[in-house]
Amino acid sequence: MQESSTKTFSVRFPDIYQRIQAMWETIRGEHTQEDGSSSLAAIGLNEVSFYDKFPGADLPSRFRQGCMEQRGDVELIADKTLPLAGLASYIRTVKSDEFYFYFGLVQINNEYCYTITGDCGVKDQAFYEPLFDEIWQSLQYFGDPGEEFAKQQAAIDAMFAKYAPATKEAEEKKTASPFHIPADGQDSWELGGHQFRLLPDSKVHISETDGALYVRLDGEMPGYSDDAHGHLLNDYEDGKVYLQFYFKGIYNNGTPTGTFIFEQERDETYRSYLWKGGFPFSFNFNGTATLQDGWLGISGHFDNYLLQVAKRLPVEELEWTKYRFLSAEELETATPDIVHHIQLTNPDPALLNDTLHPFTEMETLTVFYSSDNEAATSLLEVPTAIKGFMSLRELNLTGIRGIDSLPQWIGDLKELERLDIAGSQIADIHPSIFQLPKLQYCYLSNNRLQSIPPVLPDTLKTLVLENNQLTSLPASLSALPQLRHLNISRNPLQELPPGLEKIADLNLELEKKMSLLDYTYHGANGKGVIPYDGTMFQAINDTGLRQTLENAVKALQLGDYQQGLLQLARQSVALATTAPDDYANTGNHRFGGLPDLPPDIAYPSFTDQNGHEKGLQFIAQLNCADISHLQDYLPRTGMLYFFIQDQEEMGPKVIYFDGDLTTLQSAAGLDIEEDYIFDQNGIYTPFQAAADKYPGIPFFYNARDYFQDKAPELEALEEMYDETKALKEALYPSVNPVHSVNSYVFKQHDTPEAEAVNALKGKPEDWMVLLRVSSDDNTGFNFWDAGDIYFMIHKSDLVQGDFSNVYCGLESS
Repeated sequence: MQESSTKTFSVRFPDIYQRIQAMWETIRGEHTQEDGSSSLAAIGLNEVSFYDKFPGADLPSRFRQGCMEQRGDVELIADKTLPLAGLASYIRTVKSDEFYFYFGLVQINNEYCYTITGDCGVKDQAFYEPLFDEIWQSLQYFGDPGEEFAKQQAAIDAMFAKYAPATKEAEEKKTASPFHIPADGQDSWELGGHQFRLLPDSKVHISETDGALYVRLDGEMPGYSDDAHGHLLNDYEDGKVYLQFYFKGIYNNGTPTGTFIFEQERDETYRSYLWKGGFPFSFNFNGTATLQDGWLGISGHFDNYLLQVAKRLPVEELEWTKYRFLSAEELETATPDIVHHIQLTNPDPALLNDTLHPFTEMETLTVFYSSDNEAATSLLEVPTAIKGFMSLRELNLTGIRGIDSLPQWIGDLKELERLDIAGSQIADIHPSIFQLPKLQYCYLSNNRLQSIPPVLPDTLKTLVLENNQLTSLPASLSALPQLRHLNISRNPLQELPPGLEKIADLNLELEKKMSLLDYTYHGANGKGVIPYDGTMFQAINDTGLRQTLENAVKALQLGDYQQGLLQLARQSVALATTAPDDYANTGNHRFGGLPDLPPDIAYPSFTDQNGHEKGLQFIAQLNCADISHLQDYLPRTGMLYFFIQDQEEMGPKVIYFDGDLTTLQSAAGLDIEEDYIFDQNGIYTPFQAAADKYPGIPFFYNARDYFQDKAPELEALEEMYDETKALKEALYPSVNPVHSVNSYVFKQHDTPEAEAVNALKGKPEDWMVLLRVSSDDNTGFNFWDAGDIYFMIHKSDLVQGDFSNVYCGLESS
């Protein structure tokens, strides 16, 4: 890994990245493949207020909306969260026809955040997304972000001042001329004194996704050569380049109109964005983009090279019914028949109804009031003009703090598919609204709802009720056939209808899930659980382990905590890779490489999203007989095999074989190629492993779930880092527990046991760590940023020898 740092953060790039550059509080890395395709990852410090321009009730929602507007005409792939430096970070991935984009954000305080932007070709998504995850999760922040951000802005200002003309002659030499429509009516493109030919691939259209005007200009330099023109263009595209803009807020009586000023490729109004291809990595555009009388004019500089472009736009071909109007000024020049999409930010409440009234062809409407807009409290009712929007598919009213009820007539908008109401004083919803025949997505977070109607539409797929005043929910919610996503967190719930636990994506605090829903675990075979002896998992019942712990506690003068530690200590098995495994032996402990499988068990595989058969990634095999003397809970004989799909989906599989080990087929005979394995890491390096036992104790960083009831005195150990570190090391056996069985896992948030319950139900105390596997230089394991994966099994399934229903999680710092 290659580490790079600024004054406030550091990140690490995989070794394959060829170019890494730090400038102020931004670090960029670039990787180019053998076929010439390239990928960029950029991480930087930013102000939280940057996202205030985007609609949304909170920073994550504004960030996600911003992702949809920063790279042109794109469609959503997925949202996820990743742990980062002890915080939760938000990830959104999107794609266009050609490119895949990866966006991430982590907020470090009320004013500042770090972001990542990664891109690559759509075909390379599976290769680069785990790399972007790895880079992002390696971020460590430090220093004073406010001071360094101010220095960054001052440096940028100084840079522009440096190039500001000091004389009239210098101005004529360095300053681009303002755009004028060409007298000859011809398109043109000039950069650094060189003429480019505009190619017919250029595209101009209005996007259905975000309602912006997109202009892509493809050009080519005649007679290009690396030697003569390499200072202007990169050497990957043979003289071909492109500029692509989106523009918003540009409607003027049917003609795109507006001037956008770019500094370091950023338009401060956030209503335009530029991305480019074919130019050197370090080039940034400073100048203006002008829409005037059916033309696009670009005037400014790439680096120090003068750039001037004139392009006639096919205005008569633009489909304005797809355009998203952003202001009352734009709407004043539009005829009602073309206005189908409106998004207004902080509009004057007194004029809002009259502004909307003429536009009865509306399909999507967003009215967004930011949290600092005091006028929002004077909007006391939903504008009645909306009542006439019978074609409306999406309605979003956010930050409407003065509204305490929704009108019944919203239930008459029969085409409505999505309803977003956030930040209001609304306490209930009229039943007619929840009888809309096409309603699929309903977001009602951050209101004051005390109840929702008893009858809900069968069409509902997503329902978000986060942060309201709900104490109960209707029974019909459990019976909705298409409901896949339900968020009811941060409510004072006292009862819930049976069956909610069956919803695929249920967002609710774990303690409420367990107390208000049936979270009974029915066993891997569905026939229920059997009693088991829980003491066999504890170190206190092993005389040698108990003595080891007591001796270490005494030596470190931690006697006040001995009884609590004895209650928590586990009968753990340490595993460490020792020497490369050449497959000369079969049935030994092995991490990485390939497994020694019985003849009647095929190498596990699955069908990927493209319909291709792909192999799971082999992690480890353990010989149960060889470690039977170290613990009391694993099978006494046989082999355990551990696989995952990849580090994103995990998709764990554990196979137990209790037959004749002399029949095992050597991994050397498996006809498995690297590209058959689904995970990008392919086949890891095989290593043999040694094992020993030790008393496993928690990491006293985020371990209160383990001791707050059993041994509350252990809370003091959270502040005793040096002492607890010394204690853990004193307990380690001759084999360093790089990997382990029935151990604790370092976690920053939920415990592995709680994760397993969220995924597969039961109680946390009934789940155990079947195998923890850490990043390991020997095998090449690297789980995100030097993290761990952990296979979890219900103890009842373990004693029955049923390994068909395991959970696997991943933790990375």
